[in-house]
Amino acid sequence: MLRAPVFVALGAPPMAYILLNGFPPVFLSQRLVRVLDSYTLLSIPLFILVGGLMNHGAITDKIFAFANNLVGHFQGGLAQVNIVTSLIFSGISGSALADIGGVGRILIEAMEAEEYDSDYAAALTSASATVGPIFPPSIPLIIFGLVAQVSVLSLLLAGAIPAILATVALMISTAWIARQRDLPQHNERADTDQILSSFVEALPALLTPVVLLGGMFLGFFGPTESAAVTCAYIILINTVWYRIVRVDYIWSAGLETAKTTGTIIVILAAAGLFSWVIAAENVDALFATYLFSISQNPVVVLLLVNVLLIFLGLFLEPIAAMIMSIPIVVPPLVELGFDPVHVGVVVVFNLMVGLLTPPLGLSIFLSADIANTPVERVIQQVKPYYVVLVVVLLILSYVPALSLLLPNFAL
Repeated sequence: MLRAPVFVALGAPPMAYILLNGFPPVFLSQRLVRVLDSYTLLSIPLFILVGGLMNHGAITDKIFAFANNLVGHFQGGLAQVNIVTSLIFSGISGSALADIGGVGRILIEAMEAEEYDSDYAAALTSASATVGPIFPPSIPLIIFGLVAQVSVLSLLLAGAIPAILATVALMISTAWIARQRDLPQHNERADTDQILSSFVEALPALLTPVVLLGGMFLGFFGPTESAAVTCAYIILINTVWYRIVRVDYIWSAGLETAKTTGTIIVILAAAGLFSWVIAAENVDALFATYLFSISQNPVVVLLLVNVLLIFLGLFLEPIAAMIMSIPIVVPPLVELGFDPVHVGVVVVFNLMVGLLTPPLGLSIFLSADIANTPVERVIQQVKPYYVVLVVVLLILSYVPALSLLLPNFAL
């Protein structure tokens, strides 16, 4: 309400609490450093760098061309291309906003050229980007693992099947919308040679999630090492496969990474103080007592937590909402027998849906800005996809096997 930056809103109250309760000022710096003293945390700037390297290289265009040749000829085909491209891109960048900022502009401009309404193109781009933060590599899942002290590797593996489920749901709903609204379609279908040619061009990029997931699945490297490997792999294919010999794009991607990482890191540091105060005052236990006073039925409690998170997503940036809610909502769910890895997927997906909800729907604002269309019109167009994603959220909440299949098999 005071329009304070997120890190101030998270950090100022616990700082006041600590100082007013007689702790020495040095305790503040010790807590801040302790939160950031994590090897796994190094994976965040590395995965952000991966997205930047893709945006400044040739990979984004190749992914789009292949997806367009593959499904672009269907009615509403370019809308399906949007969803498929977002899944592939998010499997490399790990961020919804990086997805929109990188490949989103290409997708929206292509849809506008095919006579799609700008507001619908922006809405679909926002909805499809929601899949990114749960498909590995996922920056929000990494942050959840760090804050909740849950295996980051298990969380990354757990996000794959839910992300694919969400993608299929979006594609089915888009096919229905295409029929209802008579969305445009290509007059010509790409022949086999065109599909194969674009596939070969995009193949190194398409293999990125395979390299990343396969390496973690087989135990060759962990989340942090996988981020470094992915960076090296992107630079390699840009240089060897796409013949990009200039290095200025690496510098540009590095600058963007530094800015974005600084924003995330200062929020995490402030959130560490916030979480410490939550634990010191036993807020998690009080919240659990309140929840259990309403019901001790796991189904009901999980539904209440989902409602709370959706409400937080209306007003808070997802990472801030996640950091604030983890110490409070995770312990009661774990106490009821829910696997913390499953809880992590549900919490992250829930708050990513918040990217579509006003008044703080960051995905909507970014897509509307790219499409140069009023935000209000984009919100109207995104409503069907919001319903679809909430249904997917409920499925993920009450079918834990979807999240736990890969981690249980691999670890």
